[in-house]
Amino acid sequence: MRSAFKTTTLAIGVTICLVYLADCTATRKPLPLERTVANMAKDVVIPLEAHNAKDPVPPSDEAIKAGEQVYLQDCALCHGADGHGYTNLGRHMFPPAMDLTSPHVQHWTNGDLFWIIENGISLTGMPSWSSTISATDSWKIAQFIHALPRLDAEQASAASTQAAPPSSSDQELIAYGRTLYRQEGCFMCHQLDGQGGKVGPDLTHEGSRGRTDAWLIGHFKDPSAYSPGSIMPAFKNLTARQLQALTAFLQSQKGPRK
Repeated sequence: MRSAFKTTTLAIGVTICLVYLADCTATRKPLPLERTVANMAKDVVIPLEAHNAKDPVPPSDEAIKAGEQVYLQDCALCHGADGHGYTNLGRHMFPPAMDLTSPHVQHWTNGDLFWIIENGISLTGMPSWSSTISATDSWKIAQFIHALPRLDAEQASAASTQAAPPSSSDQELIAYGRTLYRQEGCFMCHQLDGQGGKVGPDLTHEGSRGRTDAWLIGHFKDPSAYSPGSIMPAFKNLTARQLQALTAFLQSQKGPRK
């Protein structure tokens, strides 16, 4: 059965390659059929023994929390802190980074996810992390991915039952902004405390420049309108709350403490 499925998927894939070979750019969005085949291909490449592999890490909230920390450091740049893949980098990959909360991903076993993290999948942008993430941490990431729908539901429920969302305090808002700063790839162009790229301005002292929150939020939405000639992309994917958090984080950057 699995062999026949592989053969069928391969045949469909070859057909699509022949039809769209003339358009090899990654700037256009994948067609529905291309998305379907890309997702089917991910199922096909996972070995049966990986699907049935037993997770050696006992399931626990501690394991999920540990997996979250590694995920935020290495995976959130493409898949987003919430797993939905709505990052600038993730959305512009071809095919786009998968929504890890989707039924397609959630039907994979921990063994499937572990295999994907360890080996990567060719032609999808998913690299092999075996040389940078330990096997134990890969299993913990798998547990965290399976916990994402529950964590999303808990967060949504808390937001609807409380007068103010949990992230309303300054420190929580700044912490969320710090996560977004990495998730959205800001560090790739900007220096912060001596780390990051040098394409854009150093943000180590951003909070001391006297810019208002409104200015920073407007700049995120339309950089060239506030800084003519800016090559920074517009962060139209961020919600008002996320823009507020990212702004709070940058306003907290006042240079190294003496």
